[in-house]
Amino acid sequence: MAYLDPTHRRIATGFAFGITSLFALPAQAQISEVRGAIMAHNIETNVSKNAGKEDGPDVQVEVLWNSPNWLKFAFSPRPGFVASLNTQGETSFAGVGLDWTFPVSKNITIDPYLGYVIHNGDPLENPYAPADSARRAKFNAEELALGSRDLFRLGFAVGYRHSESWTSYLVYEHLSHGHILGGSKNQGIDNVGIRLGRNF
Repeated sequence: MAYLDPTHRRIATGFAFGITSLFALPAQAQISEVRGAIMAHNIETNVSKNAGKEDGPDVQVEVLWNSPNWLKFAFSPRPGFVASLNTQGETSFAGVGLDWTFPVSKNITIDPYLGYVIHNGDPLENPYAPADSARRAKFNAEELALGSRDLFRLGFAVGYRHSESWTSYLVYEHLSHGHILGGSKNQGIDNVGIRLGRNF
């Protein structure tokens, strides 16, 4: 009998949780919004030490559903699915999450979000032993190693509602394992971009 190692078991559990959460939506649940975004990939931030190790841009597609009643205790986030494709063959990802919307005026909203994603970036760790200091240092300087196949995705957006049907956003997001999903190495990716949402 084949057994999953801890990493693959965690990934399988995360996907199972995400799929279960989506199926747990009431039968009458409807798609709330479909979004498309263009994101600058692996940008420089005040906390980033990895900017410029990968190129972009990313193309993202998201689908959000109406918030179910059982999420009212958490300020009614909308559950959703995201897929992000890096156009230069670098790190792409897909996953599930929750998206909150807090109006600050008639047309402007603040939209924080939190999710769990699986990515295709390799390698996850520096492949060179500490004794091979030259190549290890060169790898650290030039390559991105995210330390875990699954990552947290968190960010926020500022939205502007143009009409009942359309909303545009400025978006920032960060992906990393936060020393929770992975080991000691906790490199991350920071992305910023613009998003257009079609509301239903």
